[in-house]
Formats: sequence, C-alpha cells, structure tokens
Amino acid sequence: MTPAEFAAAYNLTAVAGAPPVAPSAVQYVTGAADRWDIVAWRIYGDPTQVSTVIMNNPTVAISPVLPQGILLFCPLIAPPAPPAASTPWSP
Repeated sequence: MTPAEFAAAYNLTAVAGAPPVAPSAVQYVTGAADRWDIVAWRIYGDPTQVSTVIMNNPTVAISPVLPQGILLFCPLIAPPAPPAASTPWSP
C-alpha cells in the first residue's frame, strides 16, 4: 500500500503549512481527548503500536490526554504477516 493509498483509506489529509513528510509517514492532527493509544489504533489499527507513535514524536510531551491540534508524524509500518494456514495435524 502506498502512502497516498494509506492516507486515503484512513481519511488522513496534509495540514496546510506543515513541513513536508517523507513518503513513508502520515501526518495526524490530534482531536479533543485523543490519547496515544487512540492515535495508534486510528493509524495502525493496533493500539499496541503506541510506542511507534511516541518514539516518532519526541517533541510531544507524554501525557494521559494529548492536547487538541498537535501535529504527529506516524511512519508507515509493514502489516503483520497473516497466520499460517496449516495446523499441527495437517501434512
């Protein structure tokens, strides 16, 4: 999935006046009452990716609730590999 397809799939748009983002990242603007895990869930579909979001935004203070209107940069990551179709008892 290209960055443009990813952004379109999650209805993410560039912010006017924001610095350009590498093609391997997505910009996310926090909304009211957003938390790190909510951002990870919205971007990656997995709240356990919270460390990825935090590590790529070192200038944002870690707090229980993020301030509204903060621009976050989230790198695109490879989707997890699908589980193996075989079972222990299959040949």
